[in-house]
Amino acid sequence: MSNLDDLPTLEQDDQLAEPLRRVAYEAGMMLGLSATRDEQAYHRRRLTRHQYWLHGYGTLAGLRVSMDPDSHDNDVDDILVRLHVSPGIAIDGLGREVLVHETYCINLRQWLDAQSEASLLEGFDGSNDLLWLRVCIRQKDCALAQQPVLARKLNLSTDAVQPSRTADGVQLELIPELPPPADERFAPWASHTPVADAVPALSAAEQQTLDDLELSNPAAHAQLSLQARLLNALDSSGLATTNLADELEQGARLLLARISISSSDVNNIVVNPERISINNLVRPFLTTASQLAWLNRQ
Repeated sequence: MSNLDDLPTLEQDDQLAEPLRRVAYEAGMMLGLSATRDEQAYHRRRLTRHQYWLHGYGTLAGLRVSMDPDSHDNDVDDILVRLHVSPGIAIDGLGREVLVHETYCINLRQWLDAQSEASLLEGFDGSNDLLWLRVCIRQKDCALAQQPVLARKLNLSTDAVQPSRTADGVQLELIPELPPPADERFAPWASHTPVADAVPALSAAEQQTLDDLELSNPAAHAQLSLQARLLNALDSSGLATTNLADELEQGARLLLARISISSSDVNNIVVNPERISINNLVRPFLTTASQLAWLNRQ
């Protein structure tokens, strides 16, 4: 698990129901550090909220999970297998941009050796002799460029430096986890509950509007039926997310793939590509306007 050194950002980005505020500049006004931070947060959070509510979450392009090598002449040798995540771009579960500009690599044997038995058992399916791993990613702040500062804390005067920049980084994780049951409900937002399948109670006029479209324009009828469900989509919790205080990282994670490793014992796992299966198509994808135009071309 991570050390959550970007917890302040996670807490701030999770507050989707909190009204934003920006600095009201006036001549002669004294502005300090908090004003600068509020100004940055206002513009950053407006962008992430736009991406969260209007676009959703998922992979836009790339971020394919693969293994190297992808085959072997038998399934009994324990060999060096590296998991690769290709360059790509996505929107994580809190609406933040995830940009991977180079291939990331994980040595699977080293990762397995670093895990406890209790951790691996959380993803072990004893009935099928499979160890399941979830590959996920999220945006993560990365502090850099240390610079000298005035000492403001006790015993800080001997090394009074602080990061002068915060870079947009990523956090890539392998998590032992059994695949959840299939859920076909419409889930446009990662940190909110899926939209109920049942159409909410409609007035006579609203129902008549739907009925009039059913025969004349089936596509418009289907779209309006979905929008009728969305009228009540936030009734149970409002704009607040479902993430608890200790689940902020979980809500931000974006699924990339699920990996299964054939093994009857989590304490004696043979790392061999013939025993490993990777499924990239279980991840959520984002559909862009250009994709829709291509799919709907005549």
